[in-house]
Amino acid sequence: MKKTITAYCFASGHIDFGASLPEGAIALAVGEEKTVRDVVSVNARLSRVDNETLFVPGVPEAASQREGITAVAHFIQRLALSNQAGFRALGA
Repeated sequence: MKKTITAYCFASGHIDFGASLPEGAIALAVGEEKTVRDVVSVNARLSRVDNETLFVPGVPEAASQREGITAVAHFIQRLALSNQAGFRALGA
């Protein structure tokens, strides 16, 4: 059986992965670990600081929380284009 994980982000737009959703995080997608990591990583943007940390595109640059949550919604819609066995975008 393949390991199931959730991709999630925080208000900063920082994306992380785990077996459970931390308090205050927004769930982005769920599914088989490799597939979730691959799909989310391809669609996310890299940090300009370390070139490794993943962010939801548009959230770090958002001028308001409204713009940030809109960027998260658009990101989830983009992830939903990759829905398949072993991967499902949440809220899409």
